[in-house]
Amino acid sequence: MGQSNNSNRGTRHHIVPRSRGGANGKNILIIPQRIHEAYHIIFGNLTPEEALEFLKIVFLGKGRKKMKKIWKIEELTELQLKLQLETLGVKKKEMKDDKK
Repeated sequence: MGQSNNSNRGTRHHIVPRSRGGANGKNILIIPQRIHEAYHIIFGNLTPEEALEFLKIVFLGKGRKKMKKIWKIEELTELQLKLQLETLGVKKKEMKDDKK
């Protein structure tokens, strides 16, 4: 039993999500539908840089004295949102610095 053709069909994936200011053009990858769905299940609306930070924290225990072995879904969701807010804060600071 193989996977259905729909899961192998290519779909557009925005590297920087449109909802976070990502444009079309070079910001788009064509990837299999199943990979696209898996990315968003795991990483939600994270950018690639945020997704890497998410993986470091979850799997390597970055910033913790002891790695947390069992994550609750709510904690993972909170971590995603925290990473997005940190990125937003950095961008706001950069915008302020540019105006000086």
